[in-house]
Amino acid sequence: VSALMVYLSVVLGVGPRFMADRKPFDLKNIMRVYNLLQILYNAYVLSQLFLTPGAVHYLVHHSCRLDDPDNIRNLRHTFLLYSWHYYVLKLLDLADTLFMVLRKKDSHITFLHLYHHTAMVFFTWYSNRFIKAQQATIPAFINLMVHTIMYSYYFLATFGPEMQKYLWWKRHLTKIQLGQFALVIIYLWLLYHNDCDVSQDFNVIWIINVCVITAFFVNFYIQTYIVRPRWAHDKGLHQKTS
Repeated sequence: VSALMVYLSVVLGVGPRFMADRKPFDLKNIMRVYNLLQILYNAYVLSQLFLTPGAVHYLVHHSCRLDDPDNIRNLRHTFLLYSWHYYVLKLLDLADTLFMVLRKKDSHITFLHLYHHTAMVFFTWYSNRFIKAQQATIPAFINLMVHTIMYSYYFLATFGPEMQKYLWWKRHLTKIQLGQFALVIIYLWLLYHNDCDVSQDFNVIWIINVCVITAFFVNFYIQTYIVRPRWAHDKGLHQKTS
């Protein structure tokens, strides 16, 4: 929670005041290294969860009940360990906003952006600290895959206009994220519907949170890839006929 307070005070207060009379920083090389670090770290945690013997089978077939026989105790320790790695990744994601502040990309710091980042940090911390259930591993597993793809795009985008022709799949990133949210909502609903061994109050709050984020992302997709292109097309037709 203290980390989020510092984050919000920096990106909403201290940072903009610091940049008020300064030119945007050129952070291309720093961001390139940062994005590469994100790719490698996300892929590492994902691979460790995937390659741990019995982990995927257990998560798919037995994660509803928190029984703890000796043969799966080590698996639960593994899930908890990499859940904290995942939390570190969510903290690292906050640097995205700091880069926006230093580059004076204030228009990118939307309510969706801030809510998404703060909610991910808070819910991951709360789950690790108080719930300690392996059920959160599957949503994290999905998110790690999505972030590996997402930061691969960001990394390639740092190479400038010459790379843009290879990044035609940008709009599909939002579709991938929406697919992620849909899978997570379905999974959380199954945990709730099947009365699994997880805090149902927290589960309901978690479902509501993901639904809120999904609504924001749907609106972002509609405004960015449907409304704006249509408006630009109509404007072009008007200019041609006037």
